[in-house]
Amino acid sequence: MKIDELSIKEQNLYSSVIKLEGSIEEKSDKVIYFGIAKDYREIHQEYSRLAKSDLEALKRGLFLMWYSIAEPTWLTGIADLDKDSEERIIKILDRRVKKDITDYELDWMLGYYSGWDYVFERFTEFKNFQNRIKSESKTELPDEIDREQMKQRGQMGIYWNSLTRFNNETSS
Repeated sequence: MKIDELSIKEQNLYSSVIKLEGSIEEKSDKVIYFGIAKDYREIHQEYSRLAKSDLEALKRGLFLMWYSIAEPTWLTGIADLDKDSEERIIKILDRRVKKDITDYELDWMLGYYSGWDYVFERFTEFKNFQNRIKSESKTELPDEIDREQMKQRGQMGIYWNSLTRFNNETSS
């Protein structure tokens, strides 16, 4: 599957999640019952397959890993991700960090995720990645992002667009 197709699938899943009604427990159950979590798992698996040759897929796969732990299932639609896919993404990222083959956006994303280091603590064998997450030196979030471009980047784009830091009305 291509990256733009994955974006559309994510947008559709997100639309389904925000329409869910009921208590937190009921919404979490519906995420499973309606197959939303299964679909996110498959999307993440596809990102992991594309990640070696596609930096965008790597970023999105990493985001889904972080988001699945940092936020609850009823809010994200993401439950358990495939462990092999997660490990593949971290392994690719570990190599990129070692060879210094990142970009500005990935650097600030890693700096941001480092505030939730518990999310990635199970990947102890990937030393370059772990050192980067735990580093005192971090690339700060930019002052602005291309909000229109972010709209095309699945749930990762929805998340970055939701931060008030990037909200044009609050930035000056």
